[in-house]
Amino acid sequence: MVQTNGSKTLSELTLEQVADSIRTYLRQGNAGHYNIGLLYNHTVDNQLAEKNGYENAQAYFSQHFEELSQATLTRYGTVAREFTEEACGMYGVVKLITLRTYLQVAEIQPAEGEPGATPIDVPDEGGAVQRKPFAECSLEDLRQAVKHKRNPTRATMPTTDSARVEFMRECFSRHFSKGARVQLKTNFQRGKTLLTIQGVPLEDVERLMEALMDGFQPQPVRSAG
Repeated sequence: MVQTNGSKTLSELTLEQVADSIRTYLRQGNAGHYNIGLLYNHTVDNQLAEKNGYENAQAYFSQHFEELSQATLTRYGTVAREFTEEACGMYGVVKLITLRTYLQVAEIQPAEGEPGATPIDVPDEGGAVQRKPFAECSLEDLRQAVKHKRNPTRATMPTTDSARVEFMRECFSRHFSKGARVQLKTNFQRGKTLLTIQGVPLEDVERLMEALMDGFQPQPVRSAG
């Protein structure tokens, strides 16, 4: 849980206080990622940047936190919204984001409570599948499991397209709630990666546009964080 100076709770923090707290958590390394996500979500949900004269949260963070790319903030925010602080400390942001992607493409729910027991179908080099609990999977296991669950032509998709699609999926997770049925599907035909977006309620078209705009941001080099 976010620790603040004085008696203020997260919901009461101003934009300046959010910035001060994020700087504190940045000094904690991996241990601070979850709380940075909470603070980022608080800033976006309450339009703190807009209320302080910035175009949006992205504009504020890009100006004041060059060390935090939009992709990183999106990952932290998604993990903070979807998982517990304990799970983040145990598995890390990258593995939880990859688990989130697997849950989407496999159309399953995580194990109740701590996600470690969630079953993952991991293919070996020969294509045979072994079911393993999430807690026993390496990051590479999870990535291979995601590829296995996607359509058979997925493996032929260019690496750059694959990275872009993954980033867009993270943006969709950030902008739509956990219970939303919005799906971003892909297909690779005649040398082109095709996208299909399904399940967007008419009332959420503006939210869809925001998710797409986030997804169009330059894709940074992914780090272990």
